[in-house]
Amino acid sequence: MGFKRNLTREEDIEQSARDYHDHNLTDLPTLKKTLYNTIDAIEEAQIPYALIGGVAVKEMGRPRVTHDIDIFVPPDYAEKTLEILQNKNFSIERRDPHWLYKAWSDEILVDIIFKSSGDIYFDEEIRSHVRRINYYDRYINAISPEDFIVIKAAAHQEHNPHHWHDALAVLTRGELDWDYLLRRSRYAPRRMLALLIYGQSNDIAVPNGVIQKLYRTLYEPPAHIPTNIFHPYRENLGSKESPQKDDEIIEPFIYIKGKIIEALTKDERIAEHDIKIYVSHKTVLARGEVFNEDQKMAVNEVIQKIAPDFEIKNQLKMRELIAPEGSEAIE
Repeated sequence: MGFKRNLTREEDIEQSARDYHDHNLTDLPTLKKTLYNTIDAIEEAQIPYALIGGVAVKEMGRPRVTHDIDIFVPPDYAEKTLEILQNKNFSIERRDPHWLYKAWSDEILVDIIFKSSGDIYFDEEIRSHVRRINYYDRYINAISPEDFIVIKAAAHQEHNPHHWHDALAVLTRGELDWDYLLRRSRYAPRRMLALLIYGQSNDIAVPNGVIQKLYRTLYEPPAHIPTNIFHPYRENLGSKESPQKDDEIIEPFIYIKGKIIEALTKDERIAEHDIKIYVSHKTVLARGEVFNEDQKMAVNEVIQKIAPDFEIKNQLKMRELIAPEGSEAIE
């Protein structure tokens, strides 16, 4: 899977309009039909999967209108999932080779997600906790409440606050395996600590012991994550010659990305530009627009300072300033 090519301005506008349409269309009968057709195709091909979006959260205690279908699959099955849906007359798009493919049927969007925020994959631990839920008299696979909470906490951003509230709603319902939730929190420990404290401040019954253990893991010496993080689709960071120490913390990519974005925002040479940062194993990808080559190079300098061991792929484009239609030049 390679990096996705840069979009032209016209393609970017068209894609944004399509995304808005896909996430604001409500037609429950058609959505159910598309969901069942999708599940039938996936289960017939024996592809491991779990629902992780609005369909899943409905069963977990937060009924809300959903406009699309979110399917979580292992990366090794992403291409196969897309192909079998195409064979079922879905239109398809390989939106981002790092984490997301899309398919449509009857104008209903199916997001095929194979990596979630926080570098979370559909691994064996998640797979072993998948639940079979009843959705309008049809049984389908849904992610566990504990994994749902962690994924939503890690995915929360200013432009999609519903992720945070979805996680709180499932937290409110209770009946959680707290030991498993604590173990999975290692993929987004600071987000989870914030979520659990915030939940407790709103009278959600979060055990003190869970918050204390997570806090100690992060901030009390010796600071280490008690359970080693296993990323099945990432190269082993240790070797026989230079093994990883038991107390060495490999900083999650989401925090490296956050540091880079913060540094770019504070840098007077770059601030206020439309720059998006993507971090994967040993690679930082920068996309968007700047005004000149100096600003493009400044982005490299900032990334190099934050992530000196990462390869930088700078795909920033130069912004073209076009005079408004009908304007006249002053001689």
